[in-house]
Amino acid sequence: MLLFYLYIVNQVQSPVWVIVPIALQIIIQIPVAIGQSLAQSSLGLQKLGEILLNPQILGISIIPVDGMRFLRAYGLSDHPNILGGSLAFSLIILFAVVLYGKNRQPLFASIIFLFSFPALLMTFSRSAWLALMVSISFMVSIEALTKRWDSLKRASLLGILSLIVVMPFLSKNFSVFQQRINSVDVTQDEPMKERQFLLQAGNTLFIEHPTLGVGLGATPFAFERRFENFPLNFQPPHYVPLLVPLETGILGGFFYLTLFFMPFIYFFINRKTVLNNPYVLGATALLFGIYVVSLFDYYTWYVTGRTWQWLAWGIYSVAIQKGK
Repeated sequence: MLLFYLYIVNQVQSPVWVIVPIALQIIIQIPVAIGQSLAQSSLGLQKLGEILLNPQILGISIIPVDGMRFLRAYGLSDHPNILGGSLAFSLIILFAVVLYGKNRQPLFASIIFLFSFPALLMTFSRSAWLALMVSISFMVSIEALTKRWDSLKRASLLGILSLIVVMPFLSKNFSVFQQRINSVDVTQDEPMKERQFLLQAGNTLFIEHPTLGVGLGATPFAFERRFENFPLNFQPPHYVPLLVPLETGILGGFFYLTLFFMPFIYFFINRKTVLNNPYVLGATALLFGIYVVSLFDYYTWYVTGRTWQWLAWGIYSVAIQKGK
């Protein structure tokens, strides 16, 4: 991963080098995710890495509503939340291109965005939805603050078209979205109860291993050894600011939190120049999105999300260099 970061910092000469691979990977995922959601089953693409999906099988991620088990879109990933995060991070970059791109770049980015947005909704990943909303709100607020009306017009048009594209799916599955959002009482949401239990178990382990932690990637194994009657599948807490010190100790947690807040501090100190630097704004928005997801899911600390972490920090470093 360090070599991946160094490659981005030293070899990437143009945003196109990042945008094109990201666009290609979501173009591959889009038809699979949408097809799974519409068919409510896998598509027979196991040779490409697709999981065998059946909403009636226990362990498959579904949304229970009105006695029905509604399948969430997996794409070619291991879990809908992972696909949702990948799509959300990709859409953040594409939205940055819509705002800051030149010539026909905003047009091409908008087209891919419109095809990708329904797939993101079909993952029903609340953390991914929130990450995209926070990052887009950040970029739009900056554009409004600096009175860059042309980019705001493009953003408004893209927002309207996005709603039009997803409206048929939203209206057809409104009860599913209502159940997922669960606006009445989040404490009665079973996934939230499970996450609360994992947080408590993680706190217990951290208190017992504060200096060195339990080891990278060893949290599930540590849970298995520590708790005899564990009511859930052994998995890490869905909260990276706890997971990092749990696995690496207090010192590792300190460095992670320092890295976590560094973009905010840099943005505040250099706000006069950053406000006019589209590279830094886009990279900061991507980091914000990853941070939001890390507050609700653990995969940004593990292999899949770690790739996005290193990519985001590589883009951020290049952006700061270009700004200087």
